[in-house]
Amino acid sequence: MSETSNHVLPNGYTFLAVTSGFYGSWAKATDPVTAIRNAYRDAGGKKNAIYVIYGKNEELNVSDFGGYNWQRETPPTPIGIFTVTDRSIKPVAKGDFNEDHDDCLEWMTDQIKDIEEWSKVED
Repeated sequence: MSETSNHVLPNGYTFLAVTSGFYGSWAKATDPVTAIRNAYRDAGGKKNAIYVIYGKNEELNVSDFGGYNWQRETPPTPIGIFTVTDRSIKPVAKGDFNEDHDDCLEWMTDQIKDIEEWSKVED
């Protein structure tokens, strides 16, 4: 887990990057590339799928199983899921990890749908 005191933008929002898999890592930053690089480094620097979410800092956090939580009144914005290595950051493509793993567009479509559905849930 990597979090610095200067990860919050003037509007109170941040970029959250989270690695996939067991014992993942996460990082917040004022830009998505720094968040990705810090999460990658903290995960041990091996090829990894890392997703990025933009949201209100104090309401955006990582859940116990590698997902993320937010307050319904302030839904986050999914930025994408990326294949990260020592030399590159690129949108996940089919086959980067396995054929069942969503590519970046599929992941974003699912995230947007889930956020919209959760935002509509009544107390």
